[in-house]
Amino acid sequence: MGFNKRFLKKEGILLNLENIMDYLDADVVYLTDEFSRDVYRMFNSGKTKEEIINFIEEFKNDDIC
Repeated sequence: MGFNKRFLKKEGILLNLENIMDYLDADVVYLTDEFSRDVYRMFNSGKTKEEIINFIEEFKNDDIC
């Protein structure tokens, strides 16, 4: 049984849209920017894959998210 930690950043999230729920599911998560923080909060609060992807698609080009 392994211990899974992940550093989340916007670029990594955008590269893993197909498997976003698996990508966000880790034992320890280090959040490196506001975008990642917002996406992880949605995941942690039980939002669906579709809701998370819609958020990502809406804000992926914003620099201030």
